[in-house]
Amino acid sequence: MENEYPPRHARKELLFYLKIIDENTHEQLGHLGNLSNEGMMIIVTDKLSSFKKDHVKNISVQLPDFDEFTQKFINLQVEVRWIKPDINPNLYRIGCSLVEIKPNEPQTIKQIQEVLGF
Repeated sequence: MENEYPPRHARKELLFYLKIIDENTHEQLGHLGNLSNEGMMIIVTDKLSSFKKDHVKNISVQLPDFDEFTQKFINLQVEVRWIKPDINPNLYRIGCSLVEIKPNEPQTIKQIQEVLGF
């Protein structure tokens, strides 16, 4: 039986959990757990009201103050694909696909993976 889903790009686990900020409210939503060219996993506390399945959200990922990064944030539009409890009962994992990517963002995503990934 053929797989009905397209092949997934490998998500890169990160050495640092970068802050995820809601672009509308400027509140911290959680932390970036992993990242690929097509999606990301966000780690959040049990405050799930900010995330709903199939909901599109405008977020900013706060980049570390490293010489490799020329900007402080990367702004993305993501769609929530799934919400699952973490092994830690105080946390949840939120799987998101990238909806809208500005022309310079793929290079920044690659840079995040290269500098912070393992």
